[in-house]
Amino acid sequence: MNQVGYVTRVNGNEANVMFKRMSGCGDNCASCGGSCEVPPMLLEMENTVSAKPGDSVEVLMEDNTFFKLTFFAYVLPLIFMLAGIGIGHVAFKDDLISIFMGFGFLAVSYGILRLVNNHHVKNNKPSVSMVRILSEEELAKIELLRKQESF
Repeated sequence: MNQVGYVTRVNGNEANVMFKRMSGCGDNCASCGGSCEVPPMLLEMENTVSAKPGDSVEVLMEDNTFFKLTFFAYVLPLIFMLAGIGIGHVAFKDDLISIFMGFGFLAVSYGILRLVNNHHVKNNKPSVSMVRILSEEELAKIELLRKQESF
């Protein structure tokens, strides 16, 4: 999965790269009326292409890594919460206790997410890497393609 990032700061061999997140309406906010503002995501990564602040870079994230992280961030907490509600309902036959158990299991899932994240950082597995610095022409083509895809 390739993304375009903007280098905001370089510190030695590390670079801070800012990514624009897509809004729920596919960045076509004028048509949805939701007036949502999606904050950018900032990521620190190894500067393998000698990018400088202000450069636009192509960043590669392996699909396998992307799907694994998406599962841990969205699906696992949902499964835990539903399991907590189900176990609470079967064990206590009380809706209020079931809801609290669901929230308790949700909290446990966030603890698991913290452990997975710490393990990932500790093993220093690079999940994203810079591929190349993009020229102004390449950046314009990418923006044009994104606009065409949103229609």
